[in-house]
Amino acid sequence: MSHSGVRVLAAAWVFPVSAPPLPGGAVAVGGGQILAVGSRADMAGTFPDVPGWDLGDAAILPGLVNCHTHLELGENLRPVGDGGFVEWVVAVVEGRRETPLTALAVAAEGGVECLLRSGTTCVGEVSSAGQSLSPLLQAGLRGVVYREVLGLPPEEARARGRAAWDDVQRMREATPGGRLRIGLSPHSPYGLSEELFAACDLLLPGSGLPCCIHVGESRDEVQFLATGGGTIPSQLYPAVGCAVPPPRRRARSPVEYLTMLGALRWRPLLVHAVHVDAADRRRMQQSGASVAHCPRSNDRLSGGVAPVAEFLRDGIPVGLGTDSLASVPGLDLWDEMRAALTLHAGSLAPAEVLHMATLGGGASPRPGGVRGEPRAGQAGRPDRRCRRVGRGIGPRRIIDRGDSWRGRVAQHDRGRDCARSREWAPIRKTSAVIPVKSPLRPPLQRGERRDLPRG
Repeated sequence: MSHSGVRVLAAAWVFPVSAPPLPGGAVAVGGGQILAVGSRADMAGTFPDVPGWDLGDAAILPGLVNCHTHLELGENLRPVGDGGFVEWVVAVVEGRRETPLTALAVAAEGGVECLLRSGTTCVGEVSSAGQSLSPLLQAGLRGVVYREVLGLPPEEARARGRAAWDDVQRMREATPGGRLRIGLSPHSPYGLSEELFAACDLLLPGSGLPCCIHVGESRDEVQFLATGGGTIPSQLYPAVGCAVPPPRRRARSPVEYLTMLGALRWRPLLVHAVHVDAADRRRMQQSGASVAHCPRSNDRLSGGVAPVAEFLRDGIPVGLGTDSLASVPGLDLWDEMRAALTLHAGSLAPAEVLHMATLGGGASPRPGGVRGEPRAGQAGRPDRRCRRVGRGIGPRRIIDRGDSWRGRVAQHDRGRDCARSREWAPIRKTSAVIPVKSPLRPPLQRGERRDLPRG
C-alpha cells in the first residue's frame, strides 16, 4: 500500500490532550489530517515505507485553537487609561473611525504572524472591514471568518442585511479549498436594532453559516437591557451617531434577550458570556450554543468572571480566545491559558484549560468539526486530574513551558506540505534550544533526514 504524501513525526512526548501523554510517541500526518498516533514501533510497522522525522526533546500536541480574535484591531487602537467598558468601546470606535483600511490590513497581517509564532493553527476571526481574510488564507490557517454586522437605525436594517449577505457570498468565493469557512457575527444585543436582528434571522437558519455573538460582556449591557438606561444609551450611542435609541424590549439578562429574539436558534458561539446565571446556562445548553472564553479581556473590561466550570459541568462546550490587541497585550494563547488558570484557580484543572485551547469541543472553529483529532470519535471532556507521566510531564507543565520555544521556530514555507504540518504544533518541554525549522523537517541538523527509530 502506498503512503505517498504521508509524514511521520516523532518526539520525546506525544500529548493528545484527549488521552494521557505518550512517551516516545509518533504521529502520522497526511492529506491535511492526522492519520494515526502511537508508539514509534507502531508507526514504523504501519507506515514502513515512510521516512520519519525525529523532533528530539519536544512534545507534539494539537495546534492551538484561538476561538475569538479581531485581527484588524491593532495595538494602536488600545485606549490609554483604565476607563470602564463603555469608555473603552467609545475610544476604540473613535480610533477605528480614523484608521485607514491599509492600517487595518497591516494590523491583520501582524496578528496572523503572532498566531503562527505561538502555535495557533485554527482561528475564529471577526472581521469588520474584510482585511483579515487574505492574510489568513495566505498563512494556511483553518477556522471561521465572521462578517461582523452592526447597525442601530431600524430603517436601515434590510439594506444592512442584504449588504452582509452580499459580503458573505464574496468572501465564500475567495475561500476555495475549505480551510476557512465564512460566518456571520451580529455583534451584540446592544449593537443592532431588533429589526437588524430580524434581518439576520432571514439569513442564518438553513444557510449553514456559523454564527457568533458578543453577549454578557459587561454590567453596562445588563443594565441597559434590563432598564433601558445606563452608559450605553447616554455615552456609547451618541458617540456612534445614534441620538435616539431604537425601541427595544426589556430582558432580565443578555442571554434571555437573545432567547426572546430567537437568536439562540442559530446555535451561536457566545463570546465572553460573563454575566450569566443558572437560567441562562439552561437556555444555552438546550439551544446547543457554545462559549468563547477570553479571560484576559474579561478581567480588563467585564467586571466579573465567566462561570466556565459551570459551563463545562452543564455540557456547554468552551473554547479559548484572546480577543483583540485593543483589549489585551498579545495574541499568544499560552498567555491566555495561564490567565485562565489564575482567574479560575481551584475551579478549573490544567487539563481542562489545555483542552479548551486545543480540541475545544464544539466551540472549536475548525471547519467541518475538529480536525486533527488524535483518535477516532469525539474528544469529550478531559479528566479534571492533571495527568502526569514519567518526569512530571502534564498539562500544567505544558502550559507553563509551552511558549518557551517562541521565536525559535522559523516561518513555515508556503508549500502545501508545510501548510499541512500546522495541524500540530511542536512545543519544547525544556528550556534547551531545539532548532526546529518546521514540523516536517529534521530538528538537529539543517537538511539532515532521519529514519524513524523502530524501538
